[in-house]
Amino acid sequence: MKKNYFWSPHIDAQIATVRSVSNSINSLTRYKNNSKNFLINVFGEWDQFNSQKINKIDLITNRNLRNRKFKGFFNSRFLYFSIFFSSYFPLKKILIKDKPDLLIIHLITSLPILLFIFNKFKTELILRISGYPKLNFFRFMLWKIASNKIKYVICPTEETKNFLLKKNIFNRNQVKYIPDPILNIKQINNLKREKLETNFLKPFFLSVGRFTKQKNHIFLINFFSKNLQYLKDYKLIIIGHGELENYYKRVIKDKKLDKKIEILGYQKNIFKYLYNANCVISCSLWEDPGFVMIETAHVGTPIISSDCPSGPKEFIGNNKNGFIFNSNDEDSFKQALDNFLISSRESINEKLISAKKRSKLYTCFNNFKKLSNIINEN
Repeated sequence: MKKNYFWSPHIDAQIATVRSVSNSINSLTRYKNNSKNFLINVFGEWDQFNSQKINKIDLITNRNLRNRKFKGFFNSRFLYFSIFFSSYFPLKKILIKDKPDLLIIHLITSLPILLFIFNKFKTELILRISGYPKLNFFRFMLWKIASNKIKYVICPTEETKNFLLKKNIFNRNQVKYIPDPILNIKQINNLKREKLETNFLKPFFLSVGRFTKQKNHIFLINFFSKNLQYLKDYKLIIIGHGELENYYKRVIKDKKLDKKIEILGYQKNIFKYLYNANCVISCSLWEDPGFVMIETAHVGTPIISSDCPSGPKEFIGNNKNGFIFNSNDEDSFKQALDNFLISSRESINEKLISAKKRSKLYTCFNNFKKLSNIINEN
């Protein structure tokens, strides 16, 4: 029986990659009986992940890192370096002792990659790209040097795959496009039916995502402040959490937008909001294409999205599955919003049907089938 180890240390359990990892492991465990899956629990970040069929390996027994607050860029860098230096030898020991068939790495990937550069293991390495890769000099050189140590590189979009091939880091046979395991259809269909609070009676646009520069919520806030008359019949709901939350709240207060824009914190059931929104808007500066877009397509709500790299325009197509606008361009966004508001019900339904069909690429079962093909080649 094959042993597959998963490496994905993180400080924020709500990021999409964490859900992708858990969905992937659960799918492999549920549908594939000839392998055993292990989740490396580096410093306690996976303590809340419960599954009787998935084994967790505690790498560092000291839980001090988990109990600290790591908000902001410098604190998060401190954690990454702490993980690196405290995990290097424990991870090396596990790979030598347990001899897993595969190590699939998702986050803080430089550590296992360096281990494979300087050591010979009987384990094969799979690198899973999370989001659109920022190919700085260090990452380029690291991947280039380690390219012959990496069995496969999994990309969440065709655009990311083509980007890596153009950079000539990996050979064509190494790089695989496998859509993320996003949709648990039965769970979503149950959750989307839950009732909203009574204060959501007014039509609303919805934006969902962490409060970071990447998600670019400030673009929507500024657009609303400049177009109050145009948007007088709509509210804007922003759901998320993160380092820019206080800044967003201050801007909303200073611009006297309290009655037009409402910020909600993390919501355990996001699907009831996606399902009831008039449309869901993504202004991200980069995305892959993002869980929210796929989930929105599945529940049958229109999507307006920026054309940022690398996933949204690939999913939306030429306005086939939604409405696309030039990233960070207010005039282009206004035109996309106009097109949505004046579109006939028939036109909207065509997009919704097409988007839902496209979303089926992102089911957990589809991811399992494609990932299994790779594992079986091992």
